[in-house]
Amino acid sequence: YEQMAAATENEKIKRILLDIAKEEKTHVGEFLALLLKLDEEQVKELEEGKKEVEELTG
Repeated sequence: YEQMAAATENEKIKRILLDIAKEEKTHVGEFLALLLKLDEEQVKELEEGKKEVEELTG
């Protein structure tokens, strides 16, 4: 949605697309919160992923 918003010059369409993008980020947060609450393996894997990113990026 953000890429489409960046590609348009129509401010009304841009505003709607950016709003949708924000809502999708909220949905990802909701799903992640539920996943972390219900899946112990996912918690461990996310921590491992975080460590790998830190190692690779400093």
